[in-house]
Amino acid sequence: MTTFAEPFAEPETSTEEIFRATYLVLRDHGYAGVSIQRIADRISLSKSTIYYHFDDKYGLLMQFSEELLTWYIDRLLLDHGGDARDSLDRLLDLVFLGETADGVPFEEVFAPGYIATIMEMRAQAIRNPEMREYVSRTDEVIRGRITTLLEAGIEDGTVSETDPDAAAGFLFVLLEGALLLRLCGEDADWLADARSMADVYVKELTTEG
Repeated sequence: MTTFAEPFAEPETSTEEIFRATYLVLRDHGYAGVSIQRIADRISLSKSTIYYHFDDKYGLLMQFSEELLTWYIDRLLLDHGGDARDSLDRLLDLVFLGETADGVPFEEVFAPGYIATIMEMRAQAIRNPEMREYVSRTDEVIRGRITTLLEAGIEDGTVSETDPDAAAGFLFVLLEGALLLRLCGEDADWLADARSMADVYVKELTTEG
């Protein structure tokens, strides 16, 4: 089984050290258990040092989530060595089926505490303009990564000529919907059938189809 390395495992700056501690607190205690004190207890930095870098817990969580999600997407889509089709299949399998073809389970990549944080922030964005700005920025980053992948595929001939921005947007909608439904329902087995329908689109999008 392929091992998916933990993020910020070897922090090189104070900010990365804070992010590492935040990740561990989320993993062990979930969103409701996050506090600046609990984060500080995980590292050699004081609470005052954390507040020097971030205004409050929510500012820390917003920046942490953006950095972590970018870290995950880069490794799932851009850094694992496959072509565009391989990368898309990898991400769709993970979210729809709960595991990549090379054996990386959903829970190893998306820790429940982290996903709960993302969902909580998205819910708050309905009424909170600051959170809405964060969510919009993060969504744009993800769509941009998918667009970059598709553009590379068009260039190397593995993706058909298409509007990469539009295709990335559609794939993002599929992934976000599947992620939400996987996390909020007790039975996710039916998503396997939905994955088959997503594959119809991916086959049309890639030159292998």
